[in-house]
Amino acid sequence: MILIASIFVFCVAAIFRLLDNSAGLLIGNGISVTPFYLSSKEIKNKMENIENPKLLRRLRTTLLFQKLHKLLLVLAILTFVTGIVYEMMDPTLLLLF
Repeated sequence: MILIASIFVFCVAAIFRLLDNSAGLLIGNGISVTPFYLSSKEIKNKMENIENPKLLRRLRTTLLFQKLHKLLLVLAILTFVTGIVYEMMDPTLLLLF
C-alpha cells in the first residue's frame, strides 16, 4: 500500500511541475528567456524588473508550484524507499502473485 501511495504522490508532484509555466508567462509578456525550465533564482531575477502586479502574482504562484513540486518529489522518493523496506519485512505484495 505504501508503494501505491508513493506513486500517487509522484503523480501529484508531476501535476505541480506541469502547472509551472514561468517561461510561458515571461515570453507571453515580451520577456525573452533562454531555457524553458527556469530555476527559482532566475525567476526572482526577472521579477525585479517587472512592474506588472498581475504578472508578479502569477510568477509568485509559479515559485510556489516549483517548491511544491520539489517537496512532493522528495516525499515520493522517501515513501517509495519506505515501501520497499516495508515489503522486505512483510511481503504482502509478493504473496498476491
